[in-house]
Amino acid sequence: MSATAVAYGSGLVRLATESDNAALVELAAACPMEGDLSLRIDRAPDFFALNRLEGDRWKVAVVDGPAGDPVACVATAERRAWMHGCPVTIVYAGDLKVHPDFRDTRTADSLERFVSETAKATAGDSTPVLLTVLAGNIAMERRAAGPRGLPRLHRFATLHSYAIPLLWRRAGDAPDLCVERASSRDLDEMADLWRAIAPTRQFTPVLDADGLARWIASAPGLEIDDYLLARDRRGRLLGFVGMWDQRALKTLRVLRYSPTLSILRGVMRIMAPFVGAAAPPDVGAPLHYASAVHLCVPLDRVEVLRALVLAAHDRLRGADRIFLNVGLDAREALGSALHGLLATPTAIHAYATMPRGAWDGPALDDRPLHFETALV
Repeated sequence: MSATAVAYGSGLVRLATESDNAALVELAAACPMEGDLSLRIDRAPDFFALNRLEGDRWKVAVVDGPAGDPVACVATAERRAWMHGCPVTIVYAGDLKVHPDFRDTRTADSLERFVSETAKATAGDSTPVLLTVLAGNIAMERRAAGPRGLPRLHRFATLHSYAIPLLWRRAGDAPDLCVERASSRDLDEMADLWRAIAPTRQFTPVLDADGLARWIASAPGLEIDDYLLARDRRGRLLGFVGMWDQRALKTLRVLRYSPTLSILRGVMRIMAPFVGAAAPPDVGAPLHYASAVHLCVPLDRVEVLRALVLAAHDRLRGADRIFLNVGLDAREALGSALHGLLATPTAIHAYATMPRGAWDGPALDDRPLHFETALV
């Protein structure tokens, strides 16, 4: 990562270096996720650890404040992904953060132009650019129209990031399926299933067995035996998912509970000792959880996803983790696998654009979106 500064529009953007790590960790903490549950994101000890997992070629750009430290950032990552059943090169844009004391049009515009120029340098004016925005982020939603000559953002999908509380034990309800932990011996079979299912979704990463093994090895806190495999009675692999405890990568700290959640938290604190579950944390304390990663289940096999989630639920509960997070396209039938599990969805909107100013490729709503919510 170079420290060379480059002008994008009216702002000054430079590429971040490792020396910016502490300032970027502070910047992330200053930009909490607001909602019924307000959370501060702690990216210590390594802000860049998350970005390294986003793609083979990645960069973080920053805008410096008067003191010379970053007050805003954005990240880009180049990756190979499936679109309309074909592998293509795309750019994912994320980690757009502007310190509350420096939120102005110039700063955000400069970072957005950096993304556009990076994508153009990747594969030309038609490079697909994918980004996601938490529903209710009015400032970003206003940018979708492409003000001041910025690229227009086309919203094509909504994700539901489901938080499934890890409460009482839940028995499996698919006697014809067996769920087991994965080992390195299963990687080839997992990669074969990934290649079969990935093209049925939009923006699924292109992965083979070696790529999957490298990704797992580079993900802090994730091992191959954190993956669960669902097999039928003949031993055929039908689906798999990883269960990633991400506290080595990032920590969420509770800033505020809404009045409704405060009441629910009180009830859960009373119930927790009796059902063997972890109690919700106090304000300021870390919120421990696990995230689903590399979810690989056929679009019509609801029972396979449910078997995996129920098995994950029982393996994870009883420790200090409060919930399991699973991200799914809001339109797909697999969401019914979570019925009865008290899953609470958070909406995340997905947008696409191109460096030439707008998305003018084929419609993207012909198949559900694959997106790793664990990497947000």
